[in-house]
Amino acid sequence: MTRLLASVRDPAEAETALRAGADIIDLKDPARGALGAVDPATLMACVAAMDGRVPVSATIGDLPMDADAVETAVLATAACGVDYVKFGIFPGGDPRGCLARVGASAPSVDVILVLFADAMPAFDAVAAAAEMGARGVMLDTADKAHGSLLDHMTIEDIGRFVETARARDLLAGVAGALRPAHVAPLLAVRPDVIGFRGALCRDGERDGGIDPLAVSRIRALIPQEIGLPEAQMQAPDTATVC
Repeated sequence: MTRLLASVRDPAEAETALRAGADIIDLKDPARGALGAVDPATLMACVAAMDGRVPVSATIGDLPMDADAVETAVLATAACGVDYVKFGIFPGGDPRGCLARVGASAPSVDVILVLFADAMPAFDAVAAAAEMGARGVMLDTADKAHGSLLDHMTIEDIGRFVETARARDLLAGVAGALRPAHVAPLLAVRPDVIGFRGALCRDGERDGGIDPLAVSRIRALIPQEIGLPEAQMQAPDTATVC
Protein backbone atom coordinates (compact mmCIF):
# COMPACT_ATOMS: atom_id res chain seq x y z
CA MET A 1 0.00 0.00 0.00
CA THR A 2 1.46 3.34 -1.08
CA ARG A 3 0.97 6.16 1.41
CA LEU A 4 0.57 9.90 1.03
CA LEU A 5 3.22 12.10 2.64
CA ALA A 6 2.46 15.78 3.12
CA SER A 7 5.35 18.16 3.74
CA VAL A 8 4.27 20.92 6.11
CA ARG A 9 5.99 23.71 7.99
CA ASP A 10 3.99 24.15 11.22
CA PRO A 11 1.28 22.58 13.41
CA ALA A 12 -1.57 24.38 11.61
CA GLU A 13 -0.50 23.03 8.21
CA ALA A 14 0.02 19.60 9.77
CA GLU A 15 -3.52 19.51 11.11
CA THR A 16 -4.96 20.67 7.79
CA ALA A 17 -3.06 17.99 5.88
CA LEU A 18 -4.01 15.30 8.36
CA ARG A 19 -7.70 16.14 8.24
CA ALA A 20 -7.59 16.07 4.43
CA GLY A 21 -6.17 12.56 4.40
CA ALA A 22 -2.37 12.61 4.71
CA ASP A 23 -0.87 9.33 5.96
CA ILE A 24 2.36 10.85 7.22
CA ILE A 25 3.33 14.37 8.20
CA ASP A 26 6.75 15.59 7.11
CA LEU A 27 8.22 18.73 8.70
CA LYS A 28 10.13 20.85 6.22
CA ASP A 29 10.64 24.58 5.62
CA PRO A 30 10.43 25.17 1.84
CA ALA A 31 11.94 28.65 2.23
CA ARG A 32 15.20 27.08 3.42
CA GLY A 33 15.92 24.77 0.52
CA ALA A 34 15.11 21.31 -0.76
CA LEU A 35 15.25 19.83 2.74
CA GLY A 36 15.01 23.01 4.79
CA ALA A 37 14.71 22.32 8.50
CA VAL A 38 12.13 23.82 10.83
CA ASP A 39 13.18 24.94 14.30
CA PRO A 40 13.10 22.49 17.25
CA ALA A 41 10.21 24.25 19.00
CA THR A 42 8.05 23.86 15.88
CA LEU A 43 9.08 20.22 15.54
CA MET A 44 8.06 19.44 19.10
CA ALA A 45 4.81 21.36 18.73
CA CYS A 46 3.93 19.36 15.61
CA VAL A 47 4.76 16.04 17.27
CA ALA A 48 2.52 17.02 20.19
CA ALA A 49 -0.28 18.15 17.88
CA MET A 50 -0.22 14.92 15.88
CA ASP A 51 -0.28 12.97 19.14
CA GLY A 52 0.56 9.67 17.52
CA ARG A 53 -2.32 9.80 15.01
CA VAL A 54 0.13 9.47 12.11
CA PRO A 55 3.90 9.09 11.86
CA VAL A 56 5.92 12.31 11.74
CA SER A 57 9.18 12.80 9.86
CA ALA A 58 11.50 15.80 9.73
CA THR A 59 14.42 16.97 7.64
CA ILE A 60 17.74 18.15 9.08
CA GLY A 61 18.34 20.88 6.51
CA ASP A 62 20.46 21.36 3.41
CA LEU A 63 23.70 20.64 5.22
CA PRO A 64 27.19 20.19 3.78
CA MET A 65 28.49 16.64 3.91
CA ASP A 66 30.43 17.16 7.12
CA ALA A 67 30.14 14.27 9.57
CA ASP A 68 30.11 16.44 12.69
CA ALA A 69 27.38 18.73 11.36
CA VAL A 70 25.19 15.91 10.07
CA GLU A 71 25.55 13.82 13.22
CA THR A 72 24.64 16.78 15.43
CA ALA A 73 21.59 17.62 13.32
CA VAL A 74 20.34 14.03 13.15
CA LEU A 75 20.58 13.58 16.92
CA ALA A 76 18.97 16.96 17.63
CA THR A 77 16.08 16.27 15.25
CA ALA A 78 15.50 12.80 16.68
CA ALA A 79 15.43 14.28 20.20
CA CYS A 80 12.36 16.31 19.19
CA GLY A 81 10.33 13.11 19.11
CA VAL A 82 9.81 12.55 15.39
CA ASP A 83 9.41 9.02 14.04
CA TYR A 84 11.80 9.44 11.11
CA VAL A 85 14.78 11.71 10.48
CA LYS A 86 15.60 12.60 6.88
CA PHE A 87 18.94 13.76 5.60
CA GLY A 88 20.05 14.27 2.05
CA ILE A 89 23.22 13.42 0.18
CA PHE A 90 24.39 16.72 -1.29
CA PRO A 91 27.35 17.20 -3.68
CA GLY A 92 30.82 17.60 -2.23
CA GLY A 93 32.20 16.89 1.20
CA ASP A 94 32.35 13.41 2.70
CA PRO A 95 28.98 11.71 2.30
CA ARG A 96 30.34 8.26 3.10
CA GLY A 97 31.83 9.61 6.31
CA CYS A 98 28.47 11.11 7.22
CA LEU A 99 26.71 7.80 6.69
CA ALA A 100 29.26 5.92 8.75
CA ARG A 101 29.11 8.44 11.60
CA VAL A 102 25.33 8.51 11.79
CA GLY A 103 25.13 4.73 11.57
CA ALA A 104 27.53 4.40 14.48
CA SER A 105 26.22 7.19 16.71
CA ALA A 106 22.47 6.91 16.11
CA PRO A 107 21.66 3.22 15.60
CA SER A 108 18.23 3.60 17.23
CA VAL A 109 17.17 6.51 15.00
CA ASP A 110 14.99 5.62 12.00
CA VAL A 111 16.93 7.47 9.31
CA ILE A 112 15.61 8.07 5.81
CA LEU A 113 18.38 8.82 3.34
CA VAL A 114 17.30 11.26 0.62
CA LEU A 115 18.89 10.99 -2.83
CA PHE A 116 18.47 13.75 -5.38
CA ALA A 117 17.72 12.63 -8.93
CA ASP A 118 19.33 15.82 -10.27
CA ALA A 119 22.47 15.39 -8.15
CA MET A 120 22.95 11.67 -7.59
CA PRO A 121 26.08 10.55 -5.70
CA ALA A 122 28.81 8.67 -7.53
CA PHE A 123 28.48 5.61 -5.27
CA ASP A 124 25.75 3.05 -4.58
CA ALA A 125 23.84 5.07 -1.99
CA VAL A 126 21.08 2.48 -1.58
CA ALA A 127 23.64 -0.14 -0.58
CA ALA A 128 25.34 2.41 1.69
CA ALA A 129 22.00 3.23 3.33
CA ALA A 130 21.43 -0.45 4.10
CA GLU A 131 24.95 -0.84 5.46
CA MET A 132 24.59 2.10 7.85
CA GLY A 133 21.27 0.78 9.17
CA ALA A 134 18.90 3.31 7.59
CA ARG A 135 15.17 2.64 7.69
CA GLY A 136 14.61 3.75 4.12
CA VAL A 137 15.64 5.75 1.08
CA MET A 138 13.78 8.43 -0.82
CA LEU A 139 14.19 9.93 -4.27
CA ASP A 140 13.70 13.70 -4.48
CA THR A 141 14.94 16.69 -6.48
CA ALA A 142 17.34 19.34 -5.21
CA ASP A 143 16.28 22.11 -7.58
CA LYS A 144 12.48 22.38 -7.53
CA ALA A 145 12.53 25.04 -10.27
CA HIS A 146 14.01 22.71 -12.89
CA GLY A 147 11.55 19.90 -13.27
CA SER A 148 9.99 17.08 -11.34
CA LEU A 149 11.44 13.71 -10.42
CA LEU A 150 10.09 12.29 -13.67
CA ASP A 151 11.96 14.93 -15.65
CA HIS A 152 15.21 13.52 -14.29
CA MET A 153 14.47 9.79 -14.15
CA THR A 154 12.35 7.46 -16.24
CA ILE A 155 9.58 5.53 -14.57
CA GLU A 156 11.57 2.37 -15.33
CA ASP A 157 14.57 3.72 -13.41
CA ILE A 158 12.35 4.72 -10.52
CA GLY A 159 10.88 1.23 -10.49
CA ARG A 160 14.36 -0.28 -10.33
CA PHE A 161 15.18 2.02 -7.43
CA VAL A 162 12.11 0.79 -5.53
CA GLU A 163 12.96 -2.84 -6.25
CA THR A 164 16.58 -2.36 -5.17
CA ALA A 165 15.53 -0.73 -1.91
CA ARG A 166 13.05 -3.51 -1.16
CA ALA A 167 15.69 -6.16 -1.87
CA ARG A 168 17.76 -4.58 0.91
CA ASP A 169 14.81 -4.37 3.33
CA LEU A 170 14.59 -0.60 2.98
CA LEU A 171 11.45 1.47 2.65
CA ALA A 172 11.29 3.30 -0.68
CA GLY A 173 9.81 6.75 -1.17
CA VAL A 174 9.50 9.18 -4.07
CA ALA A 175 9.02 12.94 -4.15
CA GLY A 176 10.31 15.92 -6.08
CA ALA A 177 7.98 18.61 -7.47
CA LEU A 178 5.33 15.96 -8.12
CA ARG A 179 1.92 16.83 -9.55
CA PRO A 180 -1.39 14.94 -9.82
CA ALA A 181 -0.52 13.58 -13.27
CA HIS A 182 2.51 11.83 -11.80
CA VAL A 183 0.53 9.75 -9.32
CA ALA A 184 -0.73 7.01 -11.65
CA PRO A 185 2.65 6.09 -13.20
CA LEU A 186 4.33 6.19 -9.80
CA LEU A 187 1.68 3.97 -8.21
CA ALA A 188 2.49 1.40 -10.89
CA VAL A 189 5.99 0.89 -9.41
CA ARG A 190 4.58 0.55 -5.86
CA PRO A 191 6.70 2.89 -3.71
CA ASP A 192 5.95 2.84 0.00
CA VAL A 193 5.24 6.56 -0.04
CA ILE A 194 4.67 9.40 -2.49
CA GLY A 195 5.53 12.82 -1.08
CA PHE A 196 4.17 16.22 -2.01
CA ARG A 197 4.53 19.87 -1.07
CA GLY A 198 3.73 22.24 -3.92
CA ALA A 199 0.80 20.20 -5.25
CA LEU A 200 -0.82 20.43 -1.80
CA CYS A 201 -0.53 24.21 -1.55
CA ARG A 202 -2.59 27.17 -2.70
CA ASP A 203 -1.91 27.93 -6.38
CA GLY A 204 0.47 24.97 -6.49
CA GLU A 205 3.30 26.99 -4.92
CA ARG A 206 5.64 25.41 -2.35
CA ASP A 207 5.66 28.56 -0.22
CA GLY A 208 1.87 28.83 -0.24
CA GLY A 209 -0.12 27.43 2.65
CA ILE A 210 -1.52 23.91 2.62
CA ASP A 211 -4.86 23.85 0.80
CA PRO A 212 -7.23 21.13 2.11
CA LEU A 213 -8.92 20.84 -1.29
CA ALA A 214 -5.57 20.26 -2.99
CA VAL A 215 -4.68 17.60 -0.42
CA SER A 216 -8.05 15.94 -0.94
CA ARG A 217 -7.53 15.86 -4.72
CA ILE A 218 -4.19 14.05 -4.29
CA ARG A 219 -5.68 11.79 -1.62
CA ALA A 220 -8.40 10.69 -4.05
CA LEU A 221 -5.73 9.51 -6.51
CA ILE A 222 -3.95 7.27 -3.98
CA PRO A 223 -5.99 4.29 -2.74
CA GLN A 224 -6.38 4.41 1.01
CA GLU A 225 -6.71 1.44 3.34
CA ILE A 226 -8.95 2.28 6.26
CA GLY A 227 -8.25 1.05 9.76
CA LEU A 228 -4.74 -0.24 9.09
CA PRO A 229 -3.31 -1.68 12.33
CA GLU A 230 -0.25 0.08 13.71
CA ALA A 231 1.82 -3.10 13.51
CA GLN A 232 1.08 -3.38 9.80
CA MET A 233 1.88 0.29 9.26
CA GLN A 234 5.38 -0.35 10.53
CA ALA A 235 6.04 -3.43 8.41
CA PRO A 236 8.80 -2.91 5.80
CA ASP A 237 6.50 -3.50 2.82
CA THR A 238 3.74 -1.13 3.91
CA ALA A 239 5.17 1.41 6.32
CA THR A 240 5.31 5.08 5.67
CA VAL A 241 8.54 6.98 5.11
CA CYS A 242 9.28 10.46 4.53
